[in-house]
Amino acid sequence: MKKLLLTLLIGIAPFYILAQKHDYIWISGDNNNTTTTTHGGMVLNFSQKPVSVYYNFRKINMFVCNASICDTAGNLIAYSNGCDIGGADDQIIENGEEINPGYLHQLRCVQYDDGYGSGIQSAVFLPVPEQDSVYTMFHKHITVDNTPNKNVYTDKLLYSTVDRRFNAGKGRVTFKNVELIKDTLAFGELLPIKNANGKDWWIITPRRKNNAFYILKFTKDGIVDTFTQKIGITASIPGEGYGQVVFSQDGTKLYRTNPFNPIMVYDFDRETGVFTKFDTIHYDYGNQLSIGEVGCAISPNGRFLYLGARFKLFQLDLQAPDISASQTLVAEWDGFAAPVATLFQQLQLAPDCKIYGLAGGDTRYFHVIHNPDAPGLACNVEQHGLVLPTPCGASMPSFPNFRLGPPENPGLPCTSTVGTIGGPVSPLPAVSVFPNPATTYVKLVVNHALEQGANWHLFDLHGRLVRSVPLDAAQAGIEISLAGLPAGAYFWSVAGKAGEVLLRGKVLVL
Repeated sequence: MKKLLLTLLIGIAPFYILAQKHDYIWISGDNNNTTTTTHGGMVLNFSQKPVSVYYNFRKINMFVCNASICDTAGNLIAYSNGCDIGGADDQIIENGEEINPGYLHQLRCVQYDDGYGSGIQSAVFLPVPEQDSVYTMFHKHITVDNTPNKNVYTDKLLYSTVDRRFNAGKGRVTFKNVELIKDTLAFGELLPIKNANGKDWWIITPRRKNNAFYILKFTKDGIVDTFTQKIGITASIPGEGYGQVVFSQDGTKLYRTNPFNPIMVYDFDRETGVFTKFDTIHYDYGNQLSIGEVGCAISPNGRFLYLGARFKLFQLDLQAPDISASQTLVAEWDGFAAPVATLFQQLQLAPDCKIYGLAGGDTRYFHVIHNPDAPGLACNVEQHGLVLPTPCGASMPSFPNFRLGPPENPGLPCTSTVGTIGGPVSPLPAVSVFPNPATTYVKLVVNHALEQGANWHLFDLHGRLVRSVPLDAAQAGIEISLAGLPAGAYFWSVAGKAGEVLLRGKVLVL
């Protein structure tokens, strides 16, 4: 009987892990106004495939700081801009106002009615372990000192709790702005990871001007342990707030970026919550006009690390003998601006197994890495590929891997068809065509073997052939100039040697 029960539990575990849809709703958008829908709130709903993006008026304006949480079925429970906590009905949850009180709250939340400027990865919601209706937001408090320079820095880590057992499921904020840590902390870089038991959490954030980390253990009883650990190097202060932290898909390594440091890599023990080793990965920032943000994300299969480095997007192979030497430029800013330049900044793996990138500041676009499990250009980066109904308020949420299980059964980080860690990559079309939209060129990558004599053709809206190139399956990439082509929509096809169409697609030329 015990063996049967264990077998059933093992069989159920992957489905239970995949059912953790806490990150299926992303909230974004800028200043809401009842007289227009060209600015305001928006929702990204990953319960639908492809992702559904739509306008949604709300009283809470988003600006950089961004946190949200769904129940296990993907229904929105709460979200926050660091000023207030809103509910699924877009009203402020009872007692959910006046989050992060102080000078910056008065400036950003009251005077500008904008959003709390605490930076990316400065707030995150977690479901309280082993409780169905209680959710806790951990959030960083910002202060401004009295020096002539008016330095802004993080001075506290706080938490606020939403309990849905009140107000007929709408919830009530039962604990608010409760102090966990009072210390000078790094700007942003707040990231949880599942405990090895698959239910509790470790919450990790670095100190400022220091090589120490605070590590907190979060269980059904709340924060039950807090300790610090010194390891590695001290991150550059000028780069503070311009990087990102991300865990490997199995939770054994933490990657930390800063534009003035190499990639910092920390081995992590999910059972004890302790870092066990430190290393660095050197990469070439490239010839850029200025050094700025360096966001990062890990592919679903755990193999590739992506760096959103302002004008360029890089991929590094974490399984390569020399990771630094594996650095590949997979996209370079195409010059698009509407009106803000759509550069590469914050990155986030989504439930659909694509990686989305914040395209610069308050833009109306996210970049999309369609096949992040694929090496090199085959990862298929589509610059400003997800069109948003309003400007995004420079705001994209940051989520941990909610679907991570215990080490013996870590599960999958997203629900589309992906390879397990170290396994095969996602299926790709025979030919990838990008960027799309394009400006001066498109690149073709042959992902699967084609019959001899296959050709790629590009047609205008009148059916006239404007470009043609033979496809050799041995070629890793073919660049085709679009010089002389008027802006507009074009259709492409891959034809076999007998002229039969094997594949079709569309590309927009700007």
